[in-house]
Amino acid sequence: MQKILEMRQISKAFYGVQALKSVDFSVLRGETHILLGENGAGKSTLVKILSGAYQKDAGEIYFDGKKIEISTPLDAQQKGISIIYQEFNLIPGLSVAENIFLGREPVKHNRLIDWRVLNHNAKTILARLHADICPTALVATLSVAEQQFVEIAKALSLGAKLIIMDEPTATLTPAETERLFEVIRDLKKAGVSIIYISHHLDEIFEIGDRVTVLRDGELVATDEIKNVTKDLIIRWMVGRDLTNTYPPRTAQPGE
Repeated sequence: MQKILEMRQISKAFYGVQALKSVDFSVLRGETHILLGENGAGKSTLVKILSGAYQKDAGEIYFDGKKIEISTPLDAQQKGISIIYQEFNLIPGLSVAENIFLGREPVKHNRLIDWRVLNHNAKTILARLHADICPTALVATLSVAEQQFVEIAKALSLGAKLIIMDEPTATLTPAETERLFEVIRDLKKAGVSIIYISHHLDEIFEIGDRVTVLRDGELVATDEIKNVTKDLIIRWMVGRDLTNTYPPRTAQPGE
């Protein structure tokens, strides 16, 4: 399968502290790639470099067959890379359609917003996600899951080929989580790639194709989900067997 993204030897330091140390990371077209690591492992730094929030100190990025430099989040979006953070980047007082096309609203000849076209375009994108959300509804009235679908719709409206999801199920119910997984499967069928960051290890076996683990700013391993176990992933993340975390304790009299 063709690579949509290849990050080679990416390094980044903050005030002398090395957050990433020559990390290699790649994503295939139409795959869900799970990115894991404990707090401070470097996964947030890696995706922030990819999304334009941080600038790398060293390394190369290739996207959709071309070597690229990503200067800002807007630059990343224009190249086809979108990120959905845990804290959504939506304006509660605006409608769903306004949020999806913010700054890119269709206008009439008199330069006024064409509300009919705006709402129609939003409805079309939401239909791709099978999301029953009214384009004219205020974002403030939506559930967390519905707001997440609006974020995904916004990414698709920008022509996203790669969507980064940071802890997307943290505040979702089991039913909403399964609905999100259906959307991810549909996106994959359409050739969209997903980088999926989560601390829920059980769910990654349901949705993931490959997994990469970072530890202390370094690449530990990348493998297909079918080849790994939960225990192996934990061992990669913490650098030891959990059974060795707490030494056996000899029972004392009276216990």
